[in-house]
Amino acid sequence: MHASLAASLLRIIEVMATTPELPQEARDGLTGAMKLHAVGEIDAALVIAERLVELWPDFGDALSYLGQTLVTRKRRFADGLAILGRAVEASPSDPYVLYSAGWCTEFVAEELRRPKQAHQPVAGDAARYYAAAKALFLAALALDPDEKLRGDVEDMLSVVSNATGEPWDEGLIERAAPRPR
Repeated sequence: MHASLAASLLRIIEVMATTPELPQEARDGLTGAMKLHAVGEIDAALVIAERLVELWPDFGDALSYLGQTLVTRKRRFADGLAILGRAVEASPSDPYVLYSAGWCTEFVAEELRRPKQAHQPVAGDAARYYAAAKALFLAALALDPDEKLRGDVEDMLSVVSNATGEPWDEGLIERAAPRPR
């Protein structure tokens, strides 16, 4: 059943590739890929996501999904981070894309700090990736995300802070006025 869903999605995507703007069918294709992902059909979902970004190279949500999946499920760190960089370039004002890129970058940093499984190598050390994750999270915060995403971003900034020993909220905290003497 899942193979037929994947084949149907690919046929729809091929037909819609002639449309220059991002059609609803492209979004539906991404939704289908995520449904395949949810039932464990990661490879089939990746095929669809890869085709979507071939046809619509600035489809930020598809780039974000593809990059996240390569990093977290396939442990293809260099490839996934490169695609997440494209997602951020395509959707620089989308706090969800920035958050996802930051989360995956922190994921890589943590794996470099405390290796658990084999992964595709990346250039640099954990400190480099923690710094990059922090910058992405702060950029997401600057876009004034909804309350839930704000909480998630702040939680991840705290994770980075705990790992690096560097505070993230200096200058962001409103401080009470000094008491008169």
